[in-house]
Amino acid sequence: MKNWSEVREELTRLRDLPRFEKMTETAAILTEQLEAHGITPIVVGGLSVEIYTLQAYTTQDIDFVMDGRHIADEILTAIGFIRKGKDWWHPDLLVSVEIPDHILAGDPSKITTVPVGMKKINVIGIEDLILDRLRAAVHWRSQEDREWGYRLLQLHHDQLDLTYISKQLQTKTEEKEWTTWINE
Repeated sequence: MKNWSEVREELTRLRDLPRFEKMTETAAILTEQLEAHGITPIVVGGLSVEIYTLQAYTTQDIDFVMDGRHIADEILTAIGFIRKGKDWWHPDLLVSVEIPDHILAGDPSKITTVPVGMKKINVIGIEDLILDRLRAAVHWRSQEDREWGYRLLQLHHDQLDLTYISKQLQTKTEEKEWTTWINE
């Protein structure tokens, strides 16, 4: 395993990369470090949407779901991130990391492993991401989540487990929204 100085140097080399590449490379470096401590981070939120939409969507932070927040805090701090409230900020990379939860809202067997150079990141399954956006559209009345959830559905329709999605719907309002998306 690399020492903290080597990891900080590896991150510094990302500084001039395009934003998306910098974010995914940073996520891959963090994944490697966390997995060495027995923690499996899963990319959720905006970066997962950006990955699945082939960068049509853009985000400014990396959201991970994982156990071991205290270990993540130690690692992030050791490699140059600064804790700011619920986030960690890297001043040279201009990258923010958040750990919104320790439990994945979805099926762990649907997690996708995405290669990033010689490393990898774990990304929430596409079905669970669509469900997340659908729920935000319904319960928060988020038009942006409605738009991106629908786009994800259209983009990945042929690969989706539609039965799984239908079985995960929890309210009549979610079922109605899903029916609208499927029939458009």
